[in-house]
Amino acid sequence: MRAWIVRLRASSTAAIGRGLSSLDAVDHLGLLCLPGISGGSALAAAAAYARSRRAFFVAEPSATRPATVAALRAIRRADRGHVATHFPRLKIRDPLDPATTILIGPSAAVAGMLSRFDIYWGVQTVPAGTTAHLLGAVGVASAIDEQGAASLRREGINAIRQVPGHGIVAWGARTLGAGSESGEDWQYIPVRRTALYLEESLYDGIGWAVFEPNDEPTWRRLREAIEAFLEHTRLQNGFAGATPAESYFVRCGPNTTTQNDIDNGVVVIEIGFAPFRPAEFVQFRIRHRRH
Repeated sequence: MRAWIVRLRASSTAAIGRGLSSLDAVDHLGLLCLPGISGGSALAAAAAYARSRRAFFVAEPSATRPATVAALRAIRRADRGHVATHFPRLKIRDPLDPATTILIGPSAAVAGMLSRFDIYWGVQTVPAGTTAHLLGAVGVASAIDEQGAASLRREGINAIRQVPGHGIVAWGARTLGAGSESGEDWQYIPVRRTALYLEESLYDGIGWAVFEPNDEPTWRRLREAIEAFLEHTRLQNGFAGATPAESYFVRCGPNTTTQNDIDNGVVVIEIGFAPFRPAEFVQFRIRHRRH
């Protein structure tokens, strides 16, 4: 596993953009976080970059809730479905003086927790609750009770809580709000990340169709290949539903690809899957340009 680090020493949007562009060399960028950077313009730039890369951005909160809410408004104006943030900040042992603690933003710990869930349970698993430990944390900047967690949730912010017997855990798994991509509602982290995983995997997996004729034989082969991948994902407990028909669908043909698409070298594939939460179909489209 490779670790990619971007050091951002300036606060301007242009500088943030230059720093993020160094990640262009990474083939598959699943998660993005910028520890220590919580300004609205920087977060908006990172959210836009994550969207362009089919990645998920774990945003850093500010020190206070009002400042966090204000900074996140910049993201909401652009895109909400690719972003989540957790509050408050974490207390960790000072590496230079372990007898004392310091406060840090939680984004790196949250990204680590998400990666751990990916490895053991898959992107479809809700990354919250008593198993969603934020490793290295020994406390939180402020205590949040159930009422406080619900209040944060209404703002699209996930609470971090210290739960007796379980330590410091993420107590929410929502994105910043309802995304507006082809009418879908990307409110939940596992739903959005499952869709991103499918889209990235399928986009890479259908590269063979680039030079094929844009006609029914090719559409049939695309349907068969995508259905095989989705069935494998279903059998790995990736979707809700007891049968393939209840778990996913694939549409690729004259009902999705118009004559104008064909003339412009584009094949349109519609894919739907049933996430575990909420238990309803979520759809997205892949527009595959042929050469």
